[in-house]
Amino acid sequence: MKVREELRELISAGYPFIYIVSWEENRVEEVLEEFSSSALGTSPFVWTNTGGFKRDGNPEEETRSLIQALDFIVQQEKGFFILKDVHHLFQNPEVIRKFRDTYFSIRGKPKRVFLLSPIFKLPEELKRHVAVVDYPLPEFQEMLSLVVSFLKERGEKGTKINLSREDVNQMAVALQGFTVDEATFALRRVTHQRKSLDAGIIEALKEEKRQIMRKEGVLEYITEKLRLEDIGGLDNLKQWLIKRKRAFSPEARKYGLDVPRGLLVMGITGCGKSIIIKAVSTLWELPLFRLDMNLVYSGIAGLPEEAFIRALKVVESASPAVLWLDEIESGITDKYTADSTARILGYFLTWMQEHKEGVFVGATANRIDMLPAELLRRGRFDQIFFVDLPSRKEREEIFRVHFKKRGIDPDKFNIPQLAQITKGWSGAEIEQAIISAMYEAFNQGRPVEEDDLYKIFTNTVPLSTTMAEQVKKIRSWAHDRAVRASSEKPEI
Repeated sequence: MKVREELRELISAGYPFIYIVSWEENRVEEVLEEFSSSALGTSPFVWTNTGGFKRDGNPEEETRSLIQALDFIVQQEKGFFILKDVHHLFQNPEVIRKFRDTYFSIRGKPKRVFLLSPIFKLPEELKRHVAVVDYPLPEFQEMLSLVVSFLKERGEKGTKINLSREDVNQMAVALQGFTVDEATFALRRVTHQRKSLDAGIIEALKEEKRQIMRKEGVLEYITEKLRLEDIGGLDNLKQWLIKRKRAFSPEARKYGLDVPRGLLVMGITGCGKSIIIKAVSTLWELPLFRLDMNLVYSGIAGLPEEAFIRALKVVESASPAVLWLDEIESGITDKYTADSTARILGYFLTWMQEHKEGVFVGATANRIDMLPAELLRRGRFDQIFFVDLPSRKEREEIFRVHFKKRGIDPDKFNIPQLAQITKGWSGAEIEQAIISAMYEAFNQGRPVEEDDLYKIFTNTVPLSTTMAEQVKKIRSWAHDRAVRASSEKPEI
C-alpha cells in the first residue's frame, strides 16, 4: 500500500509532526504499532482528551490536558505518540504556541508525534511544521482479503458457500468505498440468518452500499442498469464507448493504453445526456456514483470544498468507477460567486489532470458556454460530444425503445409516420407523449392506440419551438467545438 511507504519515508526523514487524516483509527494504529515496534522496540503512546496518554492500556498520570500531553512528550527520551482529534483544540492560542515549542524541542530526536483525525484542520501557525497524510479507504486487495476471511469463518460455522471466484471478487468490488468496519457490518447484515450464500449476496451488498453512501450527503450510488440498446440513436457516441469497454483491463495497461479520464456530453435538454452516462456504467461494468453539486454548495455536508474533496476521495477508493457530474455548469463555472466556487474549480482542474486512480468522469452540460475554458482543454476530458435533437431515423428507434419498455408491440403502430409528425421533438418529449397516451387509454380501460398519440401531439409544443433561440445558440457553439454524438443530423 502506497500510504504505508509514504508514512515510513516521513518517519525516516525525521518529521516531528505527522497529521494523518482518516476515519479508521484502529487501521492506522495497527500500522503505527508495527512501525514503532520495528524502530524503537516499544508500543506507541495513545492520547485522547478523555483519558490522557496510555501505552498498552496503562495510563500515564497527569496527561489529560493537551498541554500536559505535550509536556510529557518533551520529557520522554524517545517514542511514537498518537494524539487523537486535537483539531478541536486549535482555537486556543496557548495550545498553538505549545505545539510550536514542542516542535522545536523534539526535532532531530527519536520522537514522532502523529495527529490522527477524520477532519483536517490546522492553524496557519503550524502548517509549516506538520506533514500531512491522507490515509485512503481500503483498496481492492484488502477488501478481497476481508471477504475471503469472512466467508471462511461462515463456512466453518456451517453456512453453505455457493460462490465462484468471480462472485467473491464482485463482493469485494461492491464493498470498495467502505471503511473496514462498514464493510464488516455490511457483510454481517446481508448474511444474517442465511444458511447458504450465493451470487444474490452481491446485489444485497450493492443496496447496502447505496444506503451507506447516503451518509456522505452529496454522493449517490446508482444501481439502475441501462444498456446501450435502451437508448435510441447516438451511434457515434455508442461506438466510442464500445471501443473503450476493455480500457480498464490489465491487458490495456500492458498494451500501453492509459485509463480513460472522462467524457463531457453537452447538448439540448431531454436528448439523452444523462442516460448515456448510466449506460457507460453498465457497459463497462463499473460502479456509478452521482455527485450532486447543489448539495455540495448547500453546506449540509460541511464546507463545500471539504465535502467536494471528501466525495472525490470516496470515489477514488471505489475505483475503477464512473463519477457522474450532472449539469456540471451549475456547480463548476467560470462565473465566480464565492471563494468556495473558485477553490472547488481549482481543485477539480488539478484532480482531473493528475489523479491516477481509475475514475472515469461522466459529465453532462446544457450551458457549456458557462464552463471555464481550462476545463474544456484536452487532457481533462478525452472527448466532448454534442447531443442534438434526434433525426427521423433516431426518432423511430426512440419510439420502438419506449414501446418495448412498456410492453407495447411496436408493429401495431406506423412508426415512420409517428417519427415524421414528431419532427423537432426530443427523446424525453416522445417518451412523455407515450406515457400521456397510455394514461388516456388506461383510463378508458383499453390498449393504447395511435389516435391517442396524435391527440397528445396536437396539444404539445416541443422545446425546440419554445426555446428556438437557445437551441440555435447551443448548436452554434458546438458546430466546431464538439464531436456529434449521432452520425445523422436532424431535419431542423
